[in-house]
Amino acid sequence: MFRHLFIASWILASPANAAFTPVLNLIEPRGAQRGTDLDLHLYGERLDDPRQLLFHNPGIEVLSFDAKDSKHLIAHVRIAPDAPLGEHPVRLRTSGGVTFLRTLWIGQFPTIKEAVKETGEDDSFDKPQRVELNTTVQGIAKSEDEDFYSVILKKGQSLSVEVEAMRLGRGFFDAYVAILNPQHFELAAYDDAPLLYTDAYAAIVAPEDGEYRVVVREAAYEGSDASEYRLHIGSFPRPAAVFPTGARPGDTLSFQFFGDPAGEITRQITIPPDASGRFPIYAERGGISSPSPNWIQVSPIATANETEPNNSFKEANPTPPIPCALHGILTKDDSADTFRFSAKKGENLVFRILARSLRSPLDSVISIRNSKNKYLVTNDDQGGPDSVLPWPVPEDGEYLIVVTDKLGRGGPNYTYRLEIDRRAPTISATLPVFERNNSQARKMITIPRGNRYATTINITRANLACDVLFQDPALPAGVTMIVPPVPRSLNDFPVVFEAAADAPVEGGYYHFRIRATGDKAPDIAGPLREEIHHIEVNNQGPYHSTFSENIAVAVISESPYSLTLDAPAVPIVRNGVLKLKVRARRAEGYKEPITLRFLWKPPGIGTPVTIKLDGDKSEADYEINASADAPPGEWQICILGEANTPGGPVIVSSQLVPLKVADPFVNATIDLAATEQGRNTPVLCKLEQLTPFDGNARAELIGLPHGTKSTPVEFDKDAAEITFPIEVAADAAIGKHGGLFLRIEIPADGSTILHQTGQGGTLRIDKSAPKTTAATTVARQETTKPSDDKPTAKPLSRLEQLRQQAK
Repeated sequence: MFRHLFIASWILASPANAAFTPVLNLIEPRGAQRGTDLDLHLYGERLDDPRQLLFHNPGIEVLSFDAKDSKHLIAHVRIAPDAPLGEHPVRLRTSGGVTFLRTLWIGQFPTIKEAVKETGEDDSFDKPQRVELNTTVQGIAKSEDEDFYSVILKKGQSLSVEVEAMRLGRGFFDAYVAILNPQHFELAAYDDAPLLYTDAYAAIVAPEDGEYRVVVREAAYEGSDASEYRLHIGSFPRPAAVFPTGARPGDTLSFQFFGDPAGEITRQITIPPDASGRFPIYAERGGISSPSPNWIQVSPIATANETEPNNSFKEANPTPPIPCALHGILTKDDSADTFRFSAKKGENLVFRILARSLRSPLDSVISIRNSKNKYLVTNDDQGGPDSVLPWPVPEDGEYLIVVTDKLGRGGPNYTYRLEIDRRAPTISATLPVFERNNSQARKMITIPRGNRYATTINITRANLACDVLFQDPALPAGVTMIVPPVPRSLNDFPVVFEAAADAPVEGGYYHFRIRATGDKAPDIAGPLREEIHHIEVNNQGPYHSTFSENIAVAVISESPYSLTLDAPAVPIVRNGVLKLKVRARRAEGYKEPITLRFLWKPPGIGTPVTIKLDGDKSEADYEINASADAPPGEWQICILGEANTPGGPVIVSSQLVPLKVADPFVNATIDLAATEQGRNTPVLCKLEQLTPFDGNARAELIGLPHGTKSTPVEFDKDAAEITFPIEVAADAAIGKHGGLFLRIEIPADGSTILHQTGQGGTLRIDKSAPKTTAATTVARQETTKPSDDKPTAKPLSRLEQLRQQAK
């Protein structure tokens, strides 16, 4: 069901010429303090006619826009005093599109900029930039740069620093922070922190009065102008871990925060009744919160915390009835937490550890033992560093599950949550990744007025085989979603969105659902999720990502072209070829080339990646082919077009049309043929008629080698074989040529169905035999002279030819 999200908007008049596909490269400053008004500078391309800033989270209101030019836009915003701390994903919507997702960071301290020295000298230990406690600094760590900041502390006073670097999403920036005492000794330093991934934090309690330094740099001194950071310097708590690591919706629990040098923190927190999944909680001390949260998992299943000792078989903690969750800590090296549970034969259980996903350093291993402490099964990693172990119970009884660290490590921050559940069907969906190392491409659904846009949806089913129903929310006014039936055999499918010609230029975030349907399907549904990786490095994978169910949908200004796909009059057959007619309707004077691509391919269908429709053309043939194992059926297909306009590139789609895949009407085999250079020969093809047809079919022999040629042959539905006369030149290519096949056009419904069959046919050409006598040569020429008449006798097989030559 659709829910309005927190979308700040400022409506301006639409320009006559839309700037399509706006690009938002950078937001400055990268963050701000709660309870303040701020001018956000947005830099990019084609930022004309701004309509909305689409925020994922509440707390930020847009007061107005001030457009400097198409590359620079100022948004005057107001940040609520209770705006959530941390990352606020945001997109800019204009009349011509929606930008990629970027981030703004909200903190609790006033923000200042790194001081730029007029002399051009770098910061140093002796010449730091002095700051007050509880300040956020925005700076840049350039190549071989070290940025020093200093604060005055009293003995026993807490100092914590945390850097947002990689999390800002500008590029690969592995930050390092350290706190130094007045004598230049490091008191705390961190490169990568499991809690923050590649970002870092450090914290101390001042051992004496003095001026302490904080240094931040790129870990390998390989910074750049894009190595921006936000450095929080203050007396805030910075725990490394929280316990317990989970809760149920609506619970009020006492959470313990570990790892802060000033000591353990206990805070009572009530979990919202609608919370689910990974949930942030913040430590507080003296009215000041940690800049970023610790994480727990929220779900409705029963929970229990481990009780020590539980390292051995005899000390195993009993679990609540399944489904349940256990919370534990491997407090020291070589620890092992043991739990005891009862299960019935035939139950399909799933054991899942949540540790790294909750920012714990634990690399979990889980193993199951029987009541006699005999090892049964284990799991280390399952698609990630957290363990997942599906296990069918072999017999009734009591069992043990043991949790350890892969390398035998432990400590107060080695927390985990162990979930035990029965295998259950689940279903969810995602928008696909269309470009390597660019997860943002085509993740926004932008429909030009009076036109169409299309995308594909990927389905994930677990323990489930069913048809699917894709449900749309209340979309923007004038927008209709067209989606074909989704059978259980498909894991992805196309969706087309149409906007009426008078649809308002509006948009926002929408929530889509995917539901199991069909005979005996369980009543389950799941969300359409978006996965945006802000930083991806080749094969190393993502370093910072945003996961949400907020799908941007918007009606945009009219496109100067539209596409129509002719519904094919005939099916494509397995091993066949079909030409689809794509037509473009262009605005007067619009002559840009259009790149056409097949959005979604039915099973067994192959297509070119793209084809080009030249600017002086209004139609094109998009040739597709079907493999030998393409399943027969009817599928809905469409064509996507992308073209430049004076205001930037714009993407539109054709309508959905049915494509029928059928069994072939005829199969063929090609007999082996052999001859010599300069000696003509027939090639015999045997036909297997599968589906009757009216009129004559036309067959052509394809793949003949250099120096040979043939002419097409016609046949009707009763023909059992056909023969192709092959002319062989004196310089024809010698060898065994095995690439022959037949292209057959069968008439149907005023069109033709193109078959490709008989693959693997072979023609062998030998070197011409030495000349003997003139009479023999003349006789041979008379024998092999091409005739205008069709052969009256059946061509000899290769074996019979060899027998006659032997005589």
